Amino acid sequence: MKVLQIVADGVPGGGTTNVLALTEDLLAQSVEVVFCSQKDSYAIDEAQTLGAEVCNGIDFFSSRLSRRVVRDLHEAVERINPDIIHAHGGRAGFALVRGGDRDRLARSLYTVRGYQFYFKPAPLRYLGKRAERHISRSVFKTVHVCEKDREVGLQQGLVSDASSSMVIRNGLRLSDIPHHDGPRNPKDVAVLGRLTHPKNPELVLDLAVRLASDGFVFHLIGGGDKEAEVRSRVERENITNVRMYGHRSREEGLKIMSGAGTFLLASRSEGLPIAPVEAMAMGLPVVISNVNGCTEVVRDGIEGRVAPSEDRDAFVAALRAVISEPEKTRQLVENGKIRVATEFTRDRVVQQHLQLYDDCLNR
Repeated sequence: MKVLQIVADGVPGGGTTNVLALTEDLLAQSVEVVFCSQKDSYAIDEAQTLGAEVCNGIDFFSSRLSRRVVRDLHEAVERINPDIIHAHGGRAGFALVRGGDRDRLARSLYTVRGYQFYFKPAPLRYLGKRAERHISRSVFKTVHVCEKDREVGLQQGLVSDASSSMVIRNGLRLSDIPHHDGPRNPKDVAVLGRLTHPKNPELVLDLAVRLASDGFVFHLIGGGDKEAEVRSRVERENITNVRMYGHRSREEGLKIMSGAGTFLLASRSEGLPIAPVEAMAMGLPVVISNVNGCTEVVRDGIEGRVAPSEDRDAFVAALRAVISEPEKTRQLVENGKIRVATEFTRDRVVQQHLQLYDDCLNR
């Protein structure tokens, strides 16, 4: 079986990390994988390191409506001649289905890693919704990474019916998680992820200001299009309890996070985030927002503490509770470790994908 994996955004981040992990695990199952991403990107380099054949040279970010992107991608598909095409994210999916061959699209899959059109201005929100509907209704099946997104897809008519969509949650390999032997300070708060609008770095800085007198220090690990803006505010307002690490490799980011004492995710929007899963595997207390797939990773009062998105008072209270309720915090941490080991493994993810690919070929 030859599978073409397409992820337009080739920069480090949860989506790219998950597609690379799937690629590695498919290769281990003797599946032939061709990996297509933004030309000369981080993802292309990583896929080559894994031993996958790569399709380099497509500039997905020249324009979402560029005919050249569509032409280049379809020429690559013809040349590669895969049995299965699997597009991840709207940019890759839209380029695939525009003018796509019907027979090939019948052997194509589309993974949604969070519906982002909700956060666009009204005209773009309408166009984004139409694009998502067009993609999902053109392929064999749409894969969601959380139940909430699948519900949205059905309620909004983005997918035709329940049989044309399914959920495969992200997973990790426990052996990839670094072990930390030294003491941890729960007031050292790790924020691992790209500094972008959906991740809500503005709220993180607000929390840092409010909790400075409590001794909390916030460690922001990641780059992104808001990095310069965040650095500027930290300097302008002299927010001395924020440490910024910039872009790091996944291994470096996890190592830094493993030395922290608490993990925070204050996102406005998510698919199913992998960073809190990694944090739970490390044994870190987790404070997370209540959006999309976040509450499918962390259940409030069971594996961690959940705060309403944008509710600064609730986030402050949750972070303080990590310190003031040590027995409960220890129990949440233990519950988190158990849940990761039983429900968020890469073995489960690859087996579900292999079954999906088999279903697609034998439909």
